Amino acid sequence: MKNQAGIEFLQSAQRYCSLIDTFDSKPINENLMSLLISLLDLYTKAIHLPDIESESEEAVDVFLTVPQINLGQYNDYWEVFNPYQLEEPVRTSLTDDILDIYKDVKQGIILYEKNDISEAIWEWKFTFTIHWGSHSVDAIRVLHSAIRVDSY
Repeated sequence: MKNQAGIEFLQSAQRYCSLIDTFDSKPINENLMSLLISLLDLYTKAIHLPDIESESEEAVDVFLTVPQINLGQYNDYWEVFNPYQLEEPVRTSLTDDILDIYKDVKQGIILYEKNDISEAIWEWKFTFTIHWGSHSVDAIRVLHSAIRVDSY
């Protein structure tokens, strides 16, 4: 089952993963802007993924290797996990956000490349809703701040 939203998300996910795979080969300032643009595109495309029921009875286990990236001074930031409750901020990691997103979308890419297209779309939409969507929103905010600070 091919659909346009799935194809567009696949292309965005492939660009994002390629960026992460080659991350340390480019200057950090270039990477920050590229990450921001890629995450905005990925998030926008994820919103338009169709709701599909999983055809699998069990969780699909896909093996993948996660690259290491170095965000240097931009890695650690402060986060409040529930914006509707007054709570102390906690220190968290942009690297964790970026690589969690990578793992979730890469798993779907692998399924798509195995021609398990419905399962790939389900995986992307489900993990977007419960996991990497929040990581991307956090990363977008942090990248926006890092780029803004660097441009002054």
